[in-house]
Amino acid sequence: MKGLFINNKKAKDSIYESGYMVYQCLLKSNLYNLDYKEIDINEREIQTGYNFYFFNYHPETMAWLKTKSLKKDLGFVITMILEVAPNDPFVMCPQGDFNFYCTLDPTLNSKYNNVYSFPRPLENINFDIPFVKNIIPVIGSFGFATKGKGFHHVVEAVNKEFDEAIVKINIPYGDFIPNSKEQAFYLGDLCKKIAKPGIDVQITHEFMSKESLIKWCASNTLNCFLYDRKMPGLSATTDQAIVTGKPLSVSDNDTFRHITAYLPSYPTFSLKESIEKSVPMVQKMIDDWQPLSFVKKFEEIIGNYKRQLNSNKKHSEIYLLPIKKNNLCDFLKHRIKKYKRKINNFNYFENLKIIDDNDII
Repeated sequence: MKGLFINNKKAKDSIYESGYMVYQCLLKSNLYNLDYKEIDINEREIQTGYNFYFFNYHPETMAWLKTKSLKKDLGFVITMILEVAPNDPFVMCPQGDFNFYCTLDPTLNSKYNNVYSFPRPLENINFDIPFVKNIIPVIGSFGFATKGKGFHHVVEAVNKEFDEAIVKINIPYGDFIPNSKEQAFYLGDLCKKIAKPGIDVQITHEFMSKESLIKWCASNTLNCFLYDRKMPGLSATTDQAIVTGKPLSVSDNDTFRHITAYLPSYPTFSLKESIEKSVPMVQKMIDDWQPLSFVKKFEEIIGNYKRQLNSNKKHSEIYLLPIKKNNLCDFLKHRIKKYKRKINNFNYFENLKIIDDNDII
């Protein structure tokens, strides 16, 4: 069999990075060959002739895509869902437009027979990580400057437990985040202002490669993420922190529900307790979320669709992915209203980039 993985254009955002991580993971199978293509509204030509097409669909990067036409035009189409609400896979993705859905949420219990829960596709480290022993505790956190990241909570927690410590916070600028640079500087200044004497807050704004980021996490005594956001999706930020095997601390927030299934959240575990006790729990996550576990699950699922997959391969030609008339589709408008009613301070959708209709005529 042959498949095509379709990602958004390379960008400084977790959507692209998560999609590429899944693609790299799926390459480990011997059951099929998998090609790769990046698209956007201006470059949307793809080659046909595949048994299946795997989209990294997300409304921030592919709001323009007319997903309702894909099954009719291409045949067997799959998508991954990066952001789901607890046991609700369709808060950010159109229901019924794909043959099946891969949710990157190992905690999901779906009532839909074509929605599957997958382990996080953690990467295998194929490079050396130098051992670092910090005399002064180093607590690290990182992420884009979006609402609810709680970087100031990290500093507050360190203030309570340590008289001397270094807090490293890296806030890179994101391609899909309005006023990204201004927000990053604001959050960094806030963290510095609230640090008590003896707590050295170091703010950086580097967009690191995966290898650099993993080595950065590995150099910390503790990697700490104390989000207070209310929005769909699991945090992808913690993936690189987990693969290092270093101590980890997270808040009791829905975005970390896959982690709190293994690790007591802060403040149930203090930062010092996390440093002392969390490593075996982090190792259990690494063991359960190996790339081969992800691949095995995918192979089992497509095996159930083997007849459809084998009958789907058509002659090879160029296909222009269709554009929706309305870039922000009706289902997403409905979900925005629904979640604004249900959740206070739900501001995630303020950050969605909406393409003006004049841009696509």
